[in-house]
Amino acid sequence: MKNTKYFPYERNNYFYGKLLSVDDFRLEQKYGNDKRRMLNRFLCGAGVVTGMNVVGVDDTTILVESGLALDYSGREIVIDEPVARRLQTLEGFSDYEEDRNTGYLYLCVDYEEEETQAVHSISHSDQKGDTSFNKIKESYRLYLTRNEPEFQGLNYRSIYETDQVIYWDKGIRVRQSMPRFVCGGDGVELKIEVENMGQQEHFAFSYELELQCLTYEGRPCLTVSFDELLFEKAGRYTVSYQLNALNVKDTAAAVSLVPDSFKMRIGQNQTVEKAEAQTTLQISSRNVREEVRRNYYDKGMEQILKGSSQSIYLAKISLLRAGEVVVINEIEKMPFQQYAAVSFLQDAMIRMLEQGGIGQSMDGDRQGETAMNGRRDPYGVDMSEGVEEIELGAGSVKGKKLFSREISHGLGIGRTAIILSLEGETSQEEYFGAGGIFRNNLPKVELAAKTDFQRGVFVIGVRVLSADMQDKIRVHWTAVRDRKEILQEKKERRIFIRPNVLNLNTRESYFLEAVCSNMNETGVVWQVKDHGGTIDENGMYTAPNTAGVYEVTAVSAAYPEVKASIFVIVKEKDVNK
Repeated sequence: MKNTKYFPYERNNYFYGKLLSVDDFRLEQKYGNDKRRMLNRFLCGAGVVTGMNVVGVDDTTILVESGLALDYSGREIVIDEPVARRLQTLEGFSDYEEDRNTGYLYLCVDYEEEETQAVHSISHSDQKGDTSFNKIKESYRLYLTRNEPEFQGLNYRSIYETDQVIYWDKGIRVRQSMPRFVCGGDGVELKIEVENMGQQEHFAFSYELELQCLTYEGRPCLTVSFDELLFEKAGRYTVSYQLNALNVKDTAAAVSLVPDSFKMRIGQNQTVEKAEAQTTLQISSRNVREEVRRNYYDKGMEQILKGSSQSIYLAKISLLRAGEVVVINEIEKMPFQQYAAVSFLQDAMIRMLEQGGIGQSMDGDRQGETAMNGRRDPYGVDMSEGVEEIELGAGSVKGKKLFSREISHGLGIGRTAIILSLEGETSQEEYFGAGGIFRNNLPKVELAAKTDFQRGVFVIGVRVLSADMQDKIRVHWTAVRDRKEILQEKKERRIFIRPNVLNLNTRESYFLEAVCSNMNETGVVWQVKDHGGTIDENGMYTAPNTAGVYEVTAVSAAYPEVKASIFVIVKEKDVNK
Protein backbone atom coordinates (compact mmCIF):
# COMPACT_ATOMS: atom_id res chain seq x y z
CA MET A 1 0.00 0.00 0.00
CA LYS A 2 1.63 3.18 -1.19
CA ASN A 3 -0.88 5.51 0.47
CA THR A 4 0.64 8.34 2.48
CA LYS A 5 -2.59 9.80 3.89
CA TYR A 6 -4.16 8.65 7.14
CA PHE A 7 -7.58 10.25 6.93
CA PRO A 8 -10.50 9.77 6.73
CA TYR A 9 -10.76 6.49 8.63
CA GLU A 10 -13.24 3.98 7.30
CA ARG A 11 -13.65 0.33 8.18
CA ASN A 12 -15.94 -2.42 7.05
CA ASN A 13 -19.32 -2.82 8.69
CA TYR A 14 -19.99 -6.55 8.60
CA PHE A 15 -23.45 -8.06 8.46
CA TYR A 16 -24.92 -11.40 7.45
CA GLY A 17 -25.28 -11.67 3.73
CA LYS A 18 -22.76 -8.90 2.93
CA LEU A 19 -21.00 -9.40 -0.40
CA LEU A 20 -17.26 -8.83 0.11
CA SER A 21 -15.38 -7.48 -2.89
CA VAL A 22 -11.72 -6.69 -3.59
CA ASP A 23 -12.36 -3.11 -2.44
CA ASP A 24 -13.62 -4.35 0.93
CA PHE A 25 -10.52 -6.44 1.57
CA ARG A 26 -8.29 -3.55 0.50
CA LEU A 27 -10.16 -1.26 2.89
CA GLU A 28 -9.59 -3.77 5.69
CA GLN A 29 -5.82 -3.71 5.11
CA LYS A 30 -5.74 0.07 4.65
CA TYR A 31 -7.60 0.72 7.91
CA GLY A 32 -5.18 -1.38 10.00
CA ASN A 33 -2.09 -0.05 8.22
CA ASP A 34 -3.16 3.60 8.49
CA LYS A 35 -3.88 3.35 12.22
CA ARG A 36 -0.51 1.69 12.91
CA ARG A 37 1.40 4.14 10.71
CA MET A 38 -0.28 7.12 12.32
CA LEU A 39 0.82 5.93 15.76
CA ASN A 40 4.34 5.29 14.43
CA ARG A 41 4.57 8.81 13.06
CA PHE A 42 2.95 10.70 15.93
CA LEU A 43 4.49 8.79 18.84
CA CYS A 44 7.90 7.75 17.48
CA GLY A 45 8.55 10.32 14.76
CA ALA A 46 10.52 9.48 11.63
CA GLY A 47 14.05 8.23 11.20
CA VAL A 48 16.28 5.30 12.02
CA VAL A 49 15.14 3.18 14.95
CA THR A 50 18.17 0.90 15.03
CA GLY A 51 21.04 -0.16 12.76
CA MET A 52 21.44 1.03 9.14
CA ASN A 53 25.01 2.19 9.74
CA VAL A 54 26.89 2.98 6.55
CA VAL A 55 30.55 1.95 6.31
CA GLY A 56 33.10 1.93 3.54
CA VAL A 57 34.05 -1.48 2.22
CA ASP A 58 36.67 -0.18 -0.20
CA ASP A 59 37.37 2.99 -2.18
CA THR A 60 34.20 2.66 -4.27
CA THR A 61 31.90 0.39 -2.26
CA ILE A 62 29.69 1.01 0.76
CA LEU A 63 27.93 -1.40 3.09
CA VAL A 64 24.58 -0.61 4.72
CA GLU A 65 24.04 -2.70 7.83
CA SER A 66 20.70 -4.29 8.66
CA GLY A 67 18.26 -2.13 10.58
CA LEU A 68 14.82 -0.59 10.99
CA ALA A 69 13.57 2.90 10.17
CA LEU A 70 10.22 4.71 10.06
CA ASP A 71 9.57 7.00 7.11
CA TYR A 72 7.66 10.29 7.26
CA SER A 73 4.37 8.47 6.64
CA GLY A 74 4.98 6.06 9.52
CA ARG A 75 5.78 3.13 7.24
CA GLU A 76 8.38 0.61 8.40
CA ILE A 77 11.56 0.29 6.33
CA VAL A 78 13.43 -2.93 7.07
CA ILE A 79 16.86 -3.87 5.76
CA ASP A 80 16.94 -7.47 6.91
CA GLU A 81 20.55 -8.22 5.96
CA PRO A 82 23.65 -6.13 5.20
CA VAL A 83 23.80 -4.91 1.62
CA ALA A 84 27.01 -3.91 -0.20
CA ARG A 85 26.76 -1.59 -3.24
CA ARG A 86 29.24 0.14 -5.53
CA LEU A 87 28.46 3.86 -5.69
CA GLN A 88 28.48 3.83 -9.48
CA THR A 89 25.60 1.32 -9.52
CA LEU A 90 23.32 3.34 -7.25
CA GLU A 91 20.58 5.54 -8.63
CA GLY A 92 21.58 9.21 -8.53
CA PHE A 93 25.32 8.78 -9.04
CA SER A 94 24.95 10.30 -12.52
CA ASP A 95 24.15 13.64 -10.83
CA TYR A 96 27.67 13.68 -9.46
CA GLU A 97 29.09 12.83 -12.88
CA GLU A 98 27.22 15.74 -14.44
CA ASP A 99 28.35 18.28 -11.82
CA ARG A 100 31.99 17.60 -11.06
CA ASN A 101 32.25 20.58 -8.71
CA THR A 102 30.16 18.73 -6.14
CA GLY A 103 32.37 16.94 -3.60
CA TYR A 104 29.75 14.79 -1.89
CA LEU A 105 26.50 12.86 -2.24
CA TYR A 106 23.85 11.86 0.29
CA LEU A 107 22.78 8.23 0.64
CA CYS A 108 19.02 7.93 1.23
CA VAL A 109 16.59 5.11 1.85
CA ASP A 110 12.89 5.05 0.89
CA TYR A 111 10.02 2.70 1.55
CA GLU A 112 9.13 0.72 -1.57
CA GLU A 113 6.66 -1.97 -2.56
CA GLU A 114 6.95 -4.64 -5.22
CA GLU A 115 4.26 -6.92 -6.66
CA THR A 116 5.41 -10.53 -6.63
CA GLN A 117 4.24 -14.07 -7.36
CA ALA A 118 2.45 -13.81 -10.69
CA VAL A 119 -0.60 -16.11 -10.91
CA HIS A 120 -3.34 -16.78 -13.43
CA SER A 121 -6.28 -14.40 -13.07
CA ILE A 122 -9.84 -15.31 -14.05
CA SER A 123 -10.81 -11.62 -14.10
CA HIS A 124 -9.07 -9.03 -16.26
CA SER A 125 -10.96 -6.04 -14.94
CA ASP A 126 -7.90 -4.32 -13.52
CA GLN A 127 -5.02 -6.25 -15.06
CA LYS A 128 -3.45 -6.53 -18.48
CA GLY A 129 -3.45 -9.99 -19.93
CA ASP A 130 -4.46 -13.00 -17.85
CA THR A 131 -1.90 -12.61 -15.03
CA SER A 132 -2.21 -10.93 -11.64
CA PHE A 133 0.24 -10.67 -8.76
CA ASN A 134 -0.59 -12.68 -5.69
CA LYS A 135 1.48 -10.73 -3.12
CA ILE A 136 2.96 -7.32 -2.39
CA LYS A 137 6.49 -7.36 -0.98
CA GLU A 138 7.43 -4.46 1.30
CA SER A 139 11.00 -3.45 0.56
CA TYR A 140 13.27 -0.40 0.32
CA ARG A 141 15.15 1.69 -2.22
CA LEU A 142 18.69 3.05 -1.77
CA TYR A 143 19.68 6.03 -3.86
CA LEU A 144 22.11 8.97 -3.97
CA THR A 145 21.23 12.66 -4.15
CA ARG A 146 22.95 16.03 -3.99
CA ASN A 147 19.90 17.69 -2.42
CA GLU A 148 19.36 18.20 1.26
CA PRO A 149 15.95 17.37 2.77
CA GLU A 150 13.38 20.09 2.15
CA PHE A 151 11.61 19.14 5.35
CA GLN A 152 13.50 17.67 8.30
CA GLY A 153 10.41 17.05 10.39
CA LEU A 154 10.15 17.37 14.13
CA ASN A 155 13.67 16.32 15.03
CA TYR A 156 14.92 17.40 18.43
CA ARG A 157 16.54 20.60 17.13
CA SER A 158 13.63 21.77 15.00
CA ILE A 159 11.38 21.85 18.06
CA TYR A 160 13.32 24.67 19.73
CA GLU A 161 15.60 26.08 16.99
CA THR A 162 15.20 27.55 13.51
CA ASP A 163 17.74 26.68 10.86
CA GLN A 164 18.10 28.29 7.43
CA VAL A 165 20.59 28.06 4.55
CA ILE A 166 21.23 31.62 3.40
CA TYR A 167 23.93 30.96 0.77
CA TRP A 168 25.00 27.89 -1.18
CA ASP A 169 27.22 28.24 -4.22
CA LYS A 170 30.83 27.88 -5.43
CA GLY A 171 31.46 24.99 -3.04
CA ILE A 172 30.51 27.06 0.03
CA ARG A 173 27.41 26.80 2.19
CA VAL A 174 26.41 29.27 4.92
CA ARG A 175 23.73 28.28 7.42
CA GLN A 176 22.17 30.50 10.09
CA SER A 177 20.36 29.25 13.21
CA MET A 178 18.87 30.69 16.38
CA PRO A 179 16.34 29.73 19.08
CA ARG A 180 12.60 29.79 18.35
CA PHE A 181 11.72 31.33 21.71
CA VAL A 182 13.35 33.69 24.20
CA CYS A 183 12.24 35.63 27.26
CA GLY A 184 12.30 39.41 27.15
CA GLY A 185 15.68 40.83 28.22
CA ASP A 186 17.53 37.50 27.77
CA GLY A 187 20.44 36.75 25.49
CA VAL A 188 20.05 35.05 22.10
CA GLU A 189 22.81 33.11 20.35
CA LEU A 190 22.95 33.62 16.59
CA LYS A 191 25.04 30.82 15.15
CA ILE A 192 26.64 30.93 11.69
CA GLU A 193 27.80 27.56 10.35
CA VAL A 194 30.12 27.62 7.34
CA GLU A 195 30.89 24.49 5.34
CA ASN A 196 33.60 24.20 2.71
CA MET A 197 32.17 21.69 0.26
CA GLY A 198 35.01 21.61 -2.26
CA GLN A 199 36.32 25.18 -2.60
CA GLN A 200 40.11 24.90 -2.97
CA GLU A 201 41.03 28.59 -2.57
CA HIS A 202 40.71 30.39 0.74
CA PHE A 203 37.56 32.49 1.02
CA ALA A 204 35.99 35.22 3.12
CA PHE A 205 32.57 36.84 3.23
CA SER A 206 30.52 39.43 5.09
CA TYR A 207 26.90 40.54 5.16
CA GLU A 208 24.63 42.92 7.04
CA LEU A 209 21.69 41.93 9.25
CA GLU A 210 18.83 44.14 10.39
CA LEU A 211 17.51 43.32 13.86
CA GLN A 212 13.93 43.81 14.99
CA CYS A 213 13.29 43.72 18.77
CA LEU A 214 16.89 42.49 19.10
CA THR A 215 20.18 44.33 19.57
CA TYR A 216 23.85 43.57 19.12
CA GLU A 217 26.16 45.63 21.35
CA GLY A 218 23.28 48.08 21.80
CA ARG A 219 22.57 48.53 18.07
CA PRO A 220 19.71 47.17 15.92
CA CYS A 221 22.12 45.86 13.29
CA LEU A 222 24.98 43.40 12.93
CA THR A 223 27.80 42.83 10.45
CA VAL A 224 28.60 39.14 10.08
CA SER A 225 32.13 38.46 8.84
CA PHE A 226 34.13 35.32 8.22
CA ASP A 227 37.66 34.70 6.91
CA GLU A 228 38.87 31.13 6.47
CA LEU A 229 42.48 32.24 7.00
CA LEU A 230 41.68 33.03 10.64
CA PHE A 231 40.72 29.41 11.37
CA GLU A 232 42.57 26.15 11.42
CA LYS A 233 41.92 24.52 8.05
CA ALA A 234 38.83 22.32 8.30
CA GLY A 235 35.69 21.48 6.41
CA ARG A 236 33.33 23.18 8.85
CA TYR A 237 33.47 26.36 10.90
CA THR A 238 31.14 27.98 13.44
CA VAL A 239 30.90 31.67 14.36
CA SER A 240 28.54 32.84 17.12
CA TYR A 241 27.14 36.27 17.96
CA GLN A 242 25.41 37.08 21.24
CA LEU A 243 22.28 39.16 20.68
CA ASN A 244 19.96 40.60 23.32
CA ALA A 245 16.17 40.55 23.21
CA LEU A 246 14.35 43.75 24.11
CA ASN A 247 12.44 43.65 27.37
CA VAL A 248 9.05 43.15 25.71
CA LYS A 249 6.46 40.38 25.95
CA ASP A 250 4.68 38.21 23.39
CA THR A 251 6.28 39.94 20.43
CA ALA A 252 7.79 38.56 17.25
CA ALA A 253 11.45 39.42 16.71
CA ALA A 254 13.24 39.10 13.38
CA VAL A 255 16.69 38.91 11.83
CA SER A 256 16.76 39.98 8.18
CA LEU A 257 19.62 40.00 5.69
CA VAL A 258 20.05 43.38 4.00
CA PRO A 259 19.64 42.95 0.20
CA ASP A 260 22.87 43.05 -1.85
CA SER A 261 25.03 43.09 1.28
CA PHE A 262 26.50 39.58 0.94
CA LYS A 263 30.07 40.06 -0.30
CA MET A 264 32.21 37.03 -1.10
CA ARG A 265 35.97 36.97 -1.70
CA ILE A 266 37.54 33.83 -3.17
CA GLY A 267 41.29 34.18 -3.59
CA GLN A 268 41.72 37.73 -4.90
CA ASN A 269 38.28 38.01 -6.54
CA GLN A 270 35.45 39.75 -4.71
CA THR A 271 31.81 39.62 -5.80
CA VAL A 272 28.37 40.52 -4.49
CA GLU A 273 26.35 37.32 -4.17
CA LYS A 274 22.65 36.65 -3.95
CA ALA A 275 21.66 35.59 -0.43
CA GLU A 276 18.42 35.62 1.53
CA ALA A 277 17.58 35.30 5.22
CA GLN A 278 14.46 36.09 7.24
CA THR A 279 14.53 34.38 10.64
CA THR A 280 11.89 35.03 13.28
CA LEU A 281 11.64 34.14 16.95
CA GLN A 282 9.07 34.75 19.62
CA ILE A 283 9.83 36.92 22.66
CA SER A 284 7.60 35.26 25.22
CA SER A 285 6.28 36.16 28.65
CA ARG A 286 6.33 32.46 29.60
CA ASN A 287 9.18 30.16 30.52
CA VAL A 288 10.97 29.08 27.32
CA ARG A 289 10.55 25.37 28.05
CA GLU A 290 6.84 25.81 28.62
CA GLU A 291 6.63 27.82 25.39
CA VAL A 292 8.32 25.02 23.44
CA ARG A 293 5.97 22.47 24.98
CA ARG A 294 2.87 24.55 24.28
CA ASN A 295 3.91 25.26 20.69
CA TYR A 296 4.47 21.56 20.03
CA TYR A 297 1.02 20.56 21.30
CA ASP A 298 -0.64 23.45 19.46
CA LYS A 299 1.03 22.97 16.07
CA GLY A 300 2.53 19.49 16.24
CA MET A 301 -0.10 17.83 14.06
CA GLU A 302 0.29 20.41 11.32
CA GLN A 303 4.06 19.92 11.33
CA ILE A 304 3.93 16.14 11.44
CA LEU A 305 1.64 15.89 8.44
CA LYS A 306 4.14 17.81 6.30
CA GLY A 307 6.79 16.13 4.24
CA SER A 308 5.15 12.72 3.91
CA SER A 309 7.34 11.94 0.87
CA GLN A 310 10.63 12.85 2.60
CA SER A 311 13.44 10.29 2.50
CA ILE A 312 15.61 9.09 5.39
CA TYR A 313 19.19 10.36 4.97
CA LEU A 314 21.61 7.66 6.14
CA ALA A 315 25.00 9.14 5.24
CA LYS A 316 26.89 11.97 3.62
CA ILE A 317 29.61 10.55 1.40
CA SER A 318 32.55 12.81 0.60
CA LEU A 319 34.14 11.95 -2.75
CA LEU A 320 37.48 12.54 -4.39
CA ARG A 321 38.17 12.46 -8.11
CA ALA A 322 41.43 11.03 -9.44
CA GLY A 323 41.20 11.53 -13.19
CA GLU A 324 38.15 9.59 -14.29
CA VAL A 325 38.06 7.52 -11.10
CA VAL A 326 35.85 8.58 -8.18
CA VAL A 327 36.77 7.26 -4.74
CA ILE A 328 35.26 7.60 -1.26
CA ASN A 329 37.11 10.07 0.96
CA GLU A 330 34.91 10.07 4.08
CA ILE A 331 31.51 8.84 5.26
CA GLU A 332 29.53 10.94 7.75
CA LYS A 333 26.74 8.92 9.35
CA MET A 334 23.27 10.39 9.85
CA PRO A 335 24.16 13.96 8.76
CA PHE A 336 20.72 15.31 9.70
CA GLN A 337 20.29 13.24 12.88
CA GLN A 338 17.15 11.56 11.57
CA TYR A 339 16.56 9.19 14.48
CA ALA A 340 13.15 8.01 15.61
CA ALA A 341 12.27 8.31 19.28
CA VAL A 342 12.73 5.08 21.24
CA SER A 343 10.87 5.29 24.54
CA PHE A 344 13.04 2.96 26.63
CA LEU A 345 16.21 4.73 25.40
CA GLN A 346 14.75 8.08 26.41
CA ASP A 347 13.77 6.65 29.79
CA ALA A 348 17.33 5.40 30.31
CA MET A 349 18.82 8.78 29.43
CA ILE A 350 16.42 10.57 31.79
CA ARG A 351 17.28 8.18 34.62
CA MET A 352 21.00 8.70 34.00
CA LEU A 353 20.47 12.45 34.10
CA GLU A 354 18.51 12.19 37.33
CA GLN A 355 21.24 10.06 38.90
CA GLY A 356 24.05 12.30 37.65
CA GLY A 357 25.50 9.45 35.62
CA ILE A 358 25.74 11.01 32.18
CA GLY A 359 28.70 13.24 32.95
CA GLN A 360 30.57 10.31 34.47
CA SER A 361 30.38 7.95 31.54
CA MET A 362 30.11 9.87 28.28
CA ASP A 363 33.53 8.79 27.02
CA GLY A 364 33.24 5.25 28.34
CA ASP A 365 36.46 5.53 30.36
CA ARG A 366 35.89 4.73 34.04
CA GLN A 367 39.44 3.83 34.96
CA GLY A 368 39.65 6.70 37.43
CA GLU A 369 37.03 5.12 39.68
CA THR A 370 39.33 2.81 41.57
CA ALA A 371 39.61 1.42 45.06
CA MET A 372 41.90 4.35 45.79
CA ASN A 373 38.91 6.68 45.79
CA GLY A 374 39.25 7.61 42.11
CA ARG A 375 36.67 10.21 41.04
CA ARG A 376 35.75 12.81 38.45
CA ASP A 377 34.70 16.34 39.12
CA PRO A 378 32.40 18.49 36.97
CA TYR A 379 35.34 20.47 35.54
CA GLY A 380 36.62 17.66 33.33
CA VAL A 381 39.40 16.36 35.61
CA ASP A 382 39.97 12.75 36.69
CA MET A 383 41.50 12.20 40.15
CA SER A 384 42.57 9.36 42.38
CA GLU A 385 44.26 9.42 45.78
CA GLY A 386 45.85 7.24 48.40
CA VAL A 387 48.35 7.02 51.28
CA GLU A 388 51.79 5.37 51.21
CA GLU A 389 53.92 4.54 54.27
CA ILE A 390 57.67 4.81 53.68
CA GLU A 391 60.18 3.34 56.13
CA LEU A 392 63.08 5.71 56.95
CA GLY A 393 64.97 3.22 59.10
CA ALA A 394 66.22 3.74 62.62
CA GLY A 395 68.12 7.00 63.00
CA SER A 396 67.66 8.43 59.51
CA VAL A 397 70.78 10.00 58.01
CA LYS A 398 70.82 13.48 56.44
CA GLY A 399 70.90 13.28 52.65
CA LYS A 400 69.66 9.71 52.56
CA LYS A 401 67.32 8.88 49.63
CA LEU A 402 64.51 6.38 49.90
CA PHE A 403 61.90 5.19 47.40
CA SER A 404 58.46 3.69 47.61
CA ARG A 405 57.21 0.68 45.71
CA GLU A 406 55.61 1.19 42.27
CA ILE A 407 52.13 2.60 42.83
CA SER A 408 49.32 2.32 40.27
CA HIS A 409 47.30 5.55 40.31
CA GLY A 410 44.36 3.95 38.47
CA LEU A 411 43.84 6.71 35.88
CA GLY A 412 45.14 4.67 33.01
CA ILE A 413 47.98 5.24 30.59
CA GLY A 414 49.03 8.80 29.76
CA ARG A 415 50.34 11.99 31.31
CA THR A 416 49.30 12.38 34.95
CA ALA A 417 50.28 14.94 37.60
CA ILE A 418 51.12 13.67 41.12
CA ILE A 419 50.60 15.92 44.18
CA LEU A 420 52.36 14.82 47.39
CA SER A 421 51.91 15.86 51.00
CA LEU A 422 53.30 14.73 54.36
CA GLU A 423 50.83 13.62 57.00
CA GLY A 424 51.09 15.62 60.24
CA GLU A 425 51.10 14.44 63.84
CA THR A 426 47.37 13.84 63.45
CA SER A 427 45.50 12.65 60.41
CA GLN A 428 43.81 16.06 60.24
CA GLU A 429 47.03 17.81 59.16
CA GLU A 430 48.94 17.61 55.90
CA TYR A 431 52.07 19.53 54.88
CA PHE A 432 52.83 20.47 51.27
CA GLY A 433 56.06 21.83 49.81
CA ALA A 434 59.43 22.24 51.51
CA GLY A 435 59.84 20.75 54.96
CA GLY A 436 60.95 22.82 57.93
CA ILE A 437 58.86 25.94 57.28
CA PHE A 438 56.28 24.96 59.88
CA ARG A 439 57.37 24.19 63.44
CA ASN A 440 56.51 20.59 64.19
CA ASN A 441 58.05 17.34 65.29
CA LEU A 442 57.97 15.77 61.82
CA PRO A 443 61.09 14.63 59.98
CA LYS A 444 62.51 17.26 57.62
CA VAL A 445 62.19 15.63 54.19
CA GLU A 446 61.77 16.51 50.52
CA LEU A 447 59.20 14.64 48.47
CA ALA A 448 59.21 13.96 44.73
CA ALA A 449 57.41 11.65 42.30
CA LYS A 450 58.49 9.92 39.08
CA THR A 451 55.69 8.76 36.74
CA ASP A 452 55.71 6.17 33.99
CA PHE A 453 53.16 7.39 31.43
CA GLN A 454 53.22 4.17 29.46
CA ARG A 455 52.38 1.93 32.41
CA GLY A 456 50.19 4.18 34.57
CA VAL A 457 52.38 3.89 37.67
CA PHE A 458 54.60 6.18 39.75
CA VAL A 459 57.26 6.02 42.49
CA ILE A 460 57.58 8.40 45.46
CA GLY A 461 61.08 9.57 46.32
CA VAL A 462 62.13 10.92 49.74
CA ARG A 463 65.32 12.78 50.67
CA VAL A 464 66.08 13.30 54.37
CA LEU A 465 67.11 16.89 55.13
CA SER A 466 68.11 16.38 58.76
CA ALA A 467 68.85 13.46 61.08
CA ASP A 468 65.81 12.27 62.98
CA MET A 469 64.82 9.44 65.24
CA GLN A 470 61.43 8.83 63.54
CA ASP A 471 61.50 5.61 61.52
CA LYS A 472 58.65 6.09 59.02
CA ILE A 473 56.43 8.72 57.38
CA ARG A 474 52.98 8.70 55.78
CA VAL A 475 52.77 10.36 52.36
CA HIS A 476 49.40 11.33 50.91
CA TRP A 477 49.26 11.38 47.12
CA THR A 478 46.71 12.71 44.62
CA ALA A 479 46.89 11.86 40.93
CA VAL A 480 45.23 14.36 38.58
CA ARG A 481 44.60 13.99 34.88
CA ASP A 482 42.90 16.44 32.50
CA ARG A 483 40.19 14.57 30.61
CA LYS A 484 40.93 16.64 27.50
CA GLU A 485 44.31 14.95 27.34
CA ILE A 486 42.64 11.55 27.55
CA LEU A 487 40.35 12.39 24.68
CA GLN A 488 43.24 13.80 22.65
CA GLU A 489 45.30 10.65 23.19
CA LYS A 490 42.36 8.55 22.11
CA LYS A 491 42.08 10.59 18.93
CA GLU A 492 45.74 10.16 18.15
CA ARG A 493 45.84 6.38 18.58
CA ARG A 494 44.76 4.37 15.58
CA ILE A 495 44.56 0.79 14.35
CA PHE A 496 44.54 -0.06 10.64
CA ILE A 497 43.77 -3.52 9.30
CA ARG A 498 45.41 -4.76 6.13
CA PRO A 499 43.75 -5.36 3.75
CA ASN A 500 40.91 -2.89 4.35
CA VAL A 501 38.49 -5.11 2.44
CA LEU A 502 38.59 -8.85 1.88
CA ASN A 503 36.77 -11.12 -0.59
CA LEU A 504 36.93 -14.85 0.15
CA ASN A 505 35.17 -18.05 -0.76
CA THR A 506 33.52 -20.10 1.97
CA ARG A 507 36.02 -21.93 4.22
CA GLU A 508 38.93 -20.02 2.64
CA SER A 509 41.65 -18.55 4.92
CA TYR A 510 43.63 -15.29 4.82
CA PHE A 511 46.15 -13.61 7.14
CA LEU A 512 45.05 -10.18 8.46
CA GLU A 513 47.59 -7.66 9.76
CA ALA A 514 46.79 -5.05 12.42
CA VAL A 515 48.96 -1.91 12.17
CA CYS A 516 49.01 0.17 15.37
CA SER A 517 49.73 3.91 15.15
CA ASN A 518 50.99 6.00 18.11
CA MET A 519 51.04 3.04 20.50
CA ASN A 520 53.99 1.41 22.20
CA GLU A 521 51.93 -1.65 23.06
CA THR A 522 50.90 -3.14 19.71
CA GLY A 523 49.12 -6.30 20.83
CA VAL A 524 45.54 -6.72 19.61
CA VAL A 525 42.63 -9.03 20.38
CA TRP A 526 40.81 -10.30 17.27
CA GLN A 527 37.03 -10.69 17.25
CA VAL A 528 34.50 -11.96 14.71
CA LYS A 529 30.82 -11.04 14.97
CA ASP A 530 27.71 -13.13 14.24
CA HIS A 531 29.57 -16.44 13.90
CA GLY A 532 31.24 -15.09 10.78
CA GLY A 533 34.13 -17.52 10.77
CA THR A 534 37.12 -17.86 13.07
CA ILE A 535 40.37 -15.99 13.62
CA ASP A 536 43.36 -16.94 15.74
CA GLU A 537 45.57 -14.70 17.89
CA ASN A 538 47.97 -14.17 14.96
CA GLY A 539 45.26 -12.84 12.64
CA MET A 540 44.66 -15.94 10.51
CA TYR A 541 41.00 -15.66 9.48
CA THR A 542 38.97 -18.58 8.14
CA ALA A 543 35.66 -17.85 6.42
CA PRO A 544 32.49 -19.67 7.55
CA ASN A 545 30.46 -22.18 5.57
CA THR A 546 27.75 -19.63 4.79
CA ALA A 547 28.08 -16.76 2.30
CA GLY A 548 27.50 -13.24 3.61
CA VAL A 549 29.18 -10.07 4.86
CA TYR A 550 30.95 -10.43 8.21
CA GLU A 551 32.72 -7.93 10.47
CA VAL A 552 36.18 -8.65 11.87
CA THR A 553 37.47 -6.35 14.64
CA ALA A 554 40.92 -5.75 16.11
CA VAL A 555 40.88 -4.29 19.65
CA SER A 556 44.03 -2.89 21.27
CA ALA A 557 45.02 -4.95 24.30
CA ALA A 558 46.54 -1.90 26.03
CA TYR A 559 43.87 0.62 24.97
CA PRO A 560 40.52 -1.21 24.75
CA GLU A 561 38.77 1.91 23.49
CA VAL A 562 40.92 1.86 20.32
CA LYS A 563 39.67 -0.56 17.70
CA ALA A 564 39.22 -1.02 13.97
CA SER A 565 37.01 -3.21 11.79
CA ILE A 566 36.85 -4.50 8.26
CA PHE A 567 34.10 -6.34 6.43
CA VAL A 568 34.80 -9.67 4.83
CA ILE A 569 32.61 -10.53 1.85
CA VAL A 570 32.25 -14.30 1.73
CA LYS A 571 30.91 -15.92 -1.44
CA GLU A 572 30.02 -19.47 -2.33
CA LYS A 573 32.84 -21.15 -4.21
CA ASP A 574 32.15 -21.47 -7.92
CA VAL A 575 32.42 -25.21 -8.54
CA ASN A 576 32.51 -24.66 -12.30
CA LYS A 577 35.90 -22.92 -12.17
